[in-house]
Amino acid sequence: MKISTVFSRQKKQTSQSQRRSITPFLEDLEARDKVCLNVTIPVTEAENINKLLKEKGLSQKNGIPLLIQYGLSDETEEELEKLRLEKNSKAGYSLTSRSAAMHFQTYQYFMENKRLTIKLNIMLSENRSMKKRLENEDLQNRVPKDEWDNWDKARVDEFYRKYVFMNRS
Repeated sequence: MKISTVFSRQKKQTSQSQRRSITPFLEDLEARDKVCLNVTIPVTEAENINKLLKEKGLSQKNGIPLLIQYGLSDETEEELEKLRLEKNSKAGYSLTSRSAAMHFQTYQYFMENKRLTIKLNIMLSENRSMKKRLENEDLQNRVPKDEWDNWDKARVDEFYRKYVFMNRS
């Protein structure tokens, strides 16, 4: 393996519009001190690396340094093996199954909320008609005041957008 060091410390003048763009940042990254590595690998490995980089949408110039950086991370083989064993242990399976159950319960609550939102207009109409009936039978003191008595079509449409059509803005 041959290692050579290339030092580049040239500063270029940039215009005001370039300063606002990402170009100066990228130029600074390019201008940093770099080490050039010449490594001989089998052709099949090179093809696999090129295939991986294409799948990830990276060029060789940018992708190979990233692969080296992640390959030289702080995780040792023993730590990774410990994490694999922990994941495959009984506690790991228990945690995974509990997580799946919670995801399903969340989905059920979401669907129930959606169902109630869809029926909201009908339920509000029924509620108003029952209150009107009580008022007509002179039982006005028995008519409870609720927060949804003042809800109009715009408020119901807001719930539809938020919970049925998933527009959370």
